[in-house]
Amino acid sequence: MKKLLLAAALATSFISANANAAIKVGGVSIEQSAPANGVPLWINGAGLVTLAGHRLAAALYVPQNTTSNSDIMTARMKELRLIPLKPMGGAQLGMAIDALVKKGVSAAQYKQYQPDLAKMQDMFKSVKTIAAGETVSLRFFSKQGTYVMVPSGLKMAPIGGPELFDSIARSLPASVINSAAVQRQNHPTADCLGCAKSEKAL
Repeated sequence: MKKLLLAAALATSFISANANAAIKVGGVSIEQSAPANGVPLWINGAGLVTLAGHRLAAALYVPQNTTSNSDIMTARMKELRLIPLKPMGGAQLGMAIDALVKKGVSAAQYKQYQPDLAKMQDMFKSVKTIAAGETVSLRFFSKQGTYVMVPSGLKMAPIGGPELFDSIARSLPASVINSAAVQRQNHPTADCLGCAKSEKAL
C-alpha cells in the first residue's frame, strides 16, 4: 500500500507543468531537474528517439551529472522520461519498450524480465492515447524497483531491479543517456563535474 501511495505522489510530481525548461528537443520542453523523494535528479542526456514509428523526446536524469557510463548504470536513483511529439497509443509505446528490451538482451534475460514487462504492458494498455507533450516516466529507486508512470494510467507498485531499467536505457541512443553538451546547460557559469571527456558510448 505504501508503495502504491508513493507511486501516486510521484505521478502528481511529474505531470506538473514545466516552468524552467533547460532545453528543447524536437520542440518539446525538457525539464532541467526532476525531484525524487526530495532529491534533485539532473538531466544527464537528451535526444529524439523513434518507437513504434513515433518520434519522442527522451531524457535521463541522475543525482549528479556524469559522463561515466558505469556511474550512470550504478546510480541509486535515476529517471527516464519519454515525451511523444504527436499523440500515440499507450499500448503502442508499451509494446515498443518490450521490443527494445527483447532486442537488446539475451533470450534468457528476456524470459527473466517477462513477468515485469507484462505488468508494464498492462500499465500502458490502460491508457488509450498519450497526448503530444505528455510525459511518460520510468523512475528507478535501488531498494524498490522502477515506478512506471503514464498520464491517467493505472497506479502500480514498482517492478524489476536495476537490470531491467538499465536494459531499457542501454537500448536508447547514447546521447539520451550521456551528453556533456546537455549537462553543461545545468552548469552554465561553473565547471561541470560531469562534463569531462565522455567514455565509450553505451
